[in-house]
Amino acid sequence: MIRHQFGTEEHGFLLRVGEWRDVEKACDAGLGEIAARIAPLVALVDLAGTETAGGLMQAITAGGLGRLRLDDVRAPILHGLIGGGRTSTEAGALVKKVFDEAVAAGQGPLLVFAPLALGIVLQAITGLPDELEEPAPGEAEAAS
Repeated sequence: MIRHQFGTEEHGFLLRVGEWRDVEKACDAGLGEIAARIAPLVALVDLAGTETAGGLMQAITAGGLGRLRLDDVRAPILHGLIGGGRTSTEAGALVKKVFDEAVAAGQGPLLVFAPLALGIVLQAITGLPDELEEPAPGEAEAAS
């Protein structure tokens, strides 16, 4: 499970078998394909503040965003919340409040939430958390 800020609180996100299948059904693709569709968007987030517009145009002309769908980002978050312990009603309400309202307000939610969605998908595939923990000071020396 990964923990990440979503809205005003930190939440757990996990895709168990049922949620994994629900994401694939919502996106009409396997998790590997979904990750491939989200990854160019995450690369754009890394360019934010420098060459976002140029990077976006490069990604579009290279076909990197051509297959991306709204649910490629939304579905992993929704079903990840359910796998992380929220009821489907709670998860649905939270996604509507945070994600859907950001879409309605034109706040670029795909760019904002793509790193979270990709982290959820990759955690399901690899079993690794979205960020590996750094050893506490002194642990590295103790291990050697």
